[in-house]
Amino acid sequence: MYAVISDIHGNLEALEAVLGDMPGDLERIYCLGDVIGYGASPNECCDLIREREILTISGNHDLAIADESSDISWFNPVAAAAVLWGREQLTEENRKFLLGLPRMMQSADALFVHGSIRDPDEYIMDHTTAEENLALLKSEYPGVPLCFFGHTHVKSIAPRPPHPANGSGALDLSENGPYLINPGSVGQPRDGDTFASYVTVEGLTVTYRFVQYDIERSQARIRAAGLPDMLAARLAVGR
Repeated sequence: MYAVISDIHGNLEALEAVLGDMPGDLERIYCLGDVIGYGASPNECCDLIREREILTISGNHDLAIADESSDISWFNPVAAAAVLWGREQLTEENRKFLLGLPRMMQSADALFVHGSIRDPDEYIMDHTTAEENLALLKSEYPGVPLCFFGHTHVKSIAPRPPHPANGSGALDLSENGPYLINPGSVGQPRDGDTFASYVTVEGLTVTYRFVQYDIERSQARIRAAGLPDMLAARLAVGR
């Protein structure tokens, strides 16, 4: 069994809660990127990822902060302000760590990307984009049944699983694959849920797990750091 997390975004309280929730028999943990950005604990989150030896790929915010030569003109003003703040905070050790991460990863039975299979910065937000990436998964990674992606901060699976989740949140993905699976965001959900989410995977059974964390403490850190207040306020509404 393994776990997949994504989009921590410097939210230490959420990351600690998720790691504390994980089953004790996990063999490994994968992270789909954006360890930092938005939240007020970039170094603490990087340190924890490194200490736990979590297998991690890079996200767009990781690279924007770690590589000071990167163009951030396409970021919205709030995101750009968080990037500039993050550049001032990030230690050299964590900068090198983030710059050394791969942009995608593959195991024996799964592919791990940040945005999409064809572009690490692409958002899979609609049926057409999902179908195009599923076609690419089938053609370029034949026999790989699962592809995990993040970036959108929204829990989703494509195509629709034939067997709906039972009370445990477990999904049987052994039929009608391959599948694209977004585990949702650890540190900044945007689907109306305020809890941190991640998935555990055993064979072709994927289970969503939902974790409450100390939102007020995370908000207080953001405000104390002088980051845009929106980044704190949105945590309470999951948007």
